[in-house]
Amino acid sequence: MSSVHGADEFPEDCLPPERDYPSRDALFASINAWAAPRGYAFTTGRSTKEKSGKQTVTFSCDRAVRPSRPADDPQRRRRRRTTTRGTGCHFSVLAKESLDRTRWSLKHRPGTQSSTHNHAPSRSTAAHPVHRALSSKDQVVIDTLTNVGLKPKEITAYLRQNSTSAASRQDIYNCIAKSRRKAIERASREADHPPSTDTLEREAGVPEINAFVPAGDQEMEQTT
Repeated sequence: MSSVHGADEFPEDCLPPERDYPSRDALFASINAWAAPRGYAFTTGRSTKEKSGKQTVTFSCDRAVRPSRPADDPQRRRRRRTTTRGTGCHFSVLAKESLDRTRWSLKHRPGTQSSTHNHAPSRSTAAHPVHRALSSKDQVVIDTLTNVGLKPKEITAYLRQNSTSAASRQDIYNCIAKSRRKAIERASREADHPPSTDTLEREAGVPEINAFVPAGDQEMEQTT
């Protein structure tokens, strides 16, 4: 999925608007939904906690990591692209937890450095791991299709047609491998600790024999 903002500069409304959210996760999902069509992504930065227990979390541009070597360093050029995305970008926002811990507020940081990127916007959301993350629904689909025996290529083709995810083929293959590991671990646990006969009967809906005592037998038991 390509970014709808195709220019070489970020739009004026690059910062997500300040507002309150019912949870930290809801805030994080919202600001990344805002960032995606504008050519960037947020990741979780440092977190601080006050004596009252209230937290403040910094959500930073995912290119905030400073490169370990200069751009013209030959060894850096030989590394994989995924390890050289960092530009030391200071673009970031703050998420502040309320004192009663019932909501999170998105706040802009003071100064222009925190509201300005030091790199060009991405042309595609697939350039950001956060935007490539598979939803819980997609993961359930992958688990189901893996369990019924579909091949990775078939599962990938299905998701391409039925999901809006920007996940790469490798992301999907990694999820399939994780699903297979979980299935093997589950089968191993069941082999080591097989369910009892009573458990199997309950799961199968087999009625308990003692629950069905003929009325005549009940009267005989009471007279004896």
